[in-house]
Amino acid sequence: MSHEGFKLAQTILEMSNQNATKGEDGTYYPRTSAVSRCPRDMTMHRYGEPWSDPPQGMWGSQFRFDLGYDCEDRVVAALKASGIDVQCEQMAVQATTRGGLKVLGHMDGIVVVPNEYSLGGKWYVMDVKSAGPYMYRRVYDEHVSKPKHEHMKQIGLYAESVIVDSKYPDLKNVKVSDLEVDGYEYGGGLVIYVAIDRPTKGYGDKKIEFPKMHICQFDIDVEEVELYLDVFDQVEESFKNSEVPGIPHPKHESIWGGIRCSPRWCNRYSVCQGDVEPKNPKLKEALHG
Repeated sequence: MSHEGFKLAQTILEMSNQNATKGEDGTYYPRTSAVSRCPRDMTMHRYGEPWSDPPQGMWGSQFRFDLGYDCEDRVVAALKASGIDVQCEQMAVQATTRGGLKVLGHMDGIVVVPNEYSLGGKWYVMDVKSAGPYMYRRVYDEHVSKPKHEHMKQIGLYAESVIVDSKYPDLKNVKVSDLEVDGYEYGGGLVIYVAIDRPTKGYGDKKIEFPKMHICQFDIDVEEVELYLDVFDQVEESFKNSEVPGIPHPKHESIWGGIRCSPRWCNRYSVCQGDVEPKNPKLKEALHG
């Protein structure tokens, strides 16, 4: 029989999980953070299809989300305490696709790094990412900056968006990358990774300890950003044509080499795979003709 502490923990997780599932992912709209999302799932969301595979309470999805959210505040506080200026926090920005769709985003901010620091004398479009052991080992490298491509895409969209935040009326419709910071050059993108767990590699005597935080800088290609935005037009075109994109190739970036193509990570997996019938009649017609 399960001990009482185990059962109490399950109760707490289930109660917390209600916050993660009660609204599902809301009404679909093009948003910057979804630029690397699976196009098939995005399109089913566009149809208004509810989740067929909601997250289980034991996974602690709400806790993981909250940890990531809290991490942003702590990193910003640490940057400021280190003498690095952080501006435009959670500023609303908007990109426009080639098809005319408006893509809304809220960037973590821009950081202004003093001249005497590494990467100094420049300002960067910044995003904070809390990382589990697998992701952290993939991005960590003392000698080469290798942020995840999906994070580069997200920050690239922020950089090429215009400012639409009412808190910054003087900056309305100014492109983020065109902002002027006195005495500093524009340096592109900056991803700040924070390891949620103790960051290590290997075992026993060969175990290597990594620093808790890792920062990757990268340049932003304007033409590539235009291509990144195409996914939103593709979703809208599929919806208007009563179509649904095919199941992504196992190596497709959006499903992490197949890892995220499962009910553990995809909330519409059973509908996608045809294991259950869609509840949305328009989606059902699109899938079955």
